[in-house]
Amino acid sequence: MMNKKMLAIVLVIVVVIAAVGVAILMMSSDDGEMDLTVAYSEKMNYETLMVANDKGYFDDVGLNVTPAIVTGGIQAAEAIVTGSADVAAMGDAPAVQLISKGIGAKIIGRIAGAEGMHRIISDSNLTEPEDLEGKKVGMQQSSSSHGAFLQWCKANEVDTDLVKFVYLNPTYLAEAMYSGQIDAMVGSEPWAINTENLCGDSVHELGSSSGLGSSFPIVLVASHKALTEKGEALSRLLEALDMANDHINGDWNDSMDICAAHTGLTVGNQSKGSGLQFFELGFNATDVQSLTMTAMGLMDFGKIDTVPIIMDHVDLSYLPEE
Repeated sequence: MMNKKMLAIVLVIVVVIAAVGVAILMMSSDDGEMDLTVAYSEKMNYETLMVANDKGYFDDVGLNVTPAIVTGGIQAAEAIVTGSADVAAMGDAPAVQLISKGIGAKIIGRIAGAEGMHRIISDSNLTEPEDLEGKKVGMQQSSSSHGAFLQWCKANEVDTDLVKFVYLNPTYLAEAMYSGQIDAMVGSEPWAINTENLCGDSVHELGSSSGLGSSFPIVLVASHKALTEKGEALSRLLEALDMANDHINGDWNDSMDICAAHTGLTVGNQSKGSGLQFFELGFNATDVQSLTMTAMGLMDFGKIDTVPIIMDHVDLSYLPEE
């Protein structure tokens, strides 16, 4: 017959095993709810995400974020379409094209923006906007820079039917300018700075997206699946990104050191390009207007069929309360 001491030991073991089993079941039931795959570029305009990752803000809010690093916003949008990312950061043009697909993806917030983030760097012999007519202009197709260029051409009465569009991976734009494959390039940073650094006095800034009436927001778009299944994780993601923007605005030098390590730029060039932007989590009427303007340009160019009602594709319930 089992003595009392042995019985007590057995009971303790049973209780411990049961407790461990319950813990495992609880972990299993929560498994994946705080996991997010986030697609973004390690380039200017995406400083918020680089800082959040390096400073450990995702961990601080209890998230397990897997970065999916892409070349630009259009690849980030593709990651949502293919289901390889839960959330993606991108500029206005990819965002408009993504929400126009009707797959249930929605904008959940804006993390940054800059009126003049898109620049046109041309051969120094081209001095007026209309000089681009008949010339080869390189850019990433369907990118935010593409959309900004269409708006800039319209504002400056450049006939885009006469412009020879050359669609390139943005990493090749500087080399294409240097070798004479294109007469001008359109891009945000670091592509414009890279072109200036490589080509020197043979190129100059012909124009930029300043003055077009758009803030060219960088937005976060969540997949329908993430919106349905990972609402708490989305809220925590935005909380972490808000912390990152606070750090950028509060400790600029440290933030530029972090970002330069990812973009490959000098800290000076990083600071110069990032300094054109504002870093603020939110979404407002200016963002809606900016996205609508971009949508109108994309429709005119045949990239989308109709201009979407932007707020039909926005869900701001995940933004932190002010």
